[in-house]
Amino acid sequence: RIVGACIDKDSLGLYMSDAAYISPLANEPNFIDWLIELCNKEKIDIIFTGVEENIFAIQKNIEKIKSRVKSIFISSSVDQLSIGNDKYETCKWLEREGLNFPKYSLASDNDSLSKLVKECGFPLIAKPRNGKGSNGIFKIENWDDFKLLNNTSDYIVQEYLGDEESEYTIGCYCNKHGELVDVIIMKRKLKYGTTFMAEIVEDASIYEEVTRICRQFSPKGPLNIQLRKHNNIPVCFELNVRFSGTTPMRAKWGYNDIEAIKEAIDFS
Repeated sequence: RIVGACIDKDSLGLYMSDAAYISPLANEPNFIDWLIELCNKEKIDIIFTGVEENIFAIQKNIEKIKSRVKSIFISSSVDQLSIGNDKYETCKWLEREGLNFPKYSLASDNDSLSKLVKECGFPLIAKPRNGKGSNGIFKIENWDDFKLLNNTSDYIVQEYLGDEESEYTIGCYCNKHGELVDVIIMKRKLKYGTTFMAEIVEDASIYEEVTRICRQFSPKGPLNIQLRKHNNIPVCFELNVRFSGTTPMRAKWGYNDIEAIKEAIDFS
């Protein structure tokens, strides 16, 4: 039995659920109490969400929720969520752990930007540190394009990896011990920041790098890795510590994230 909730009454998922509710925003003061009341009313067994704001709010209040409902919620730690939610912190983490990473700089650090241009040349790619769905991303083709950043610290600039034909989204699932259970590698095409076409592939170099990432990151539950091949080397540029937008595609081909979450649940 599926109970759906969304902030928008026009959300399609509400009309595909057995029961449906309009949710407060995750940053509203009553969100957690609303969630607790709903879980008790509907006798919810497991809470699922793929929205970062919801995941943060729930995980930060997980002890309060656990004390008042029997519902299970699976998520990596707040620190891990913070790394995945910030592209600058993601790059720092990849570099610190000895993994493949795109060369990078904060947009506000002129000395670091100059070094990045010297090492990588143009084009570069500029992204909001906390952006999603490709919003606000643009190529930097020359020095004049840096003016578009306006010296803001909420942007990161990275080397331009590979090309649009070398982009992959990889679903990883780890058990309650943070051990990798399964991987699905999909070569994808994007439209408006969303995967609209994907091909399941086998690639030993990607699998090896993804395994290294999972071993170091040790997520609890889902982790979605975005990477590109750069000079034939897989380089991660984004960690989504949540269910992916490609979850329905994956389930169609036998990789069911929702079923897999059982591996991360401690039933003791």
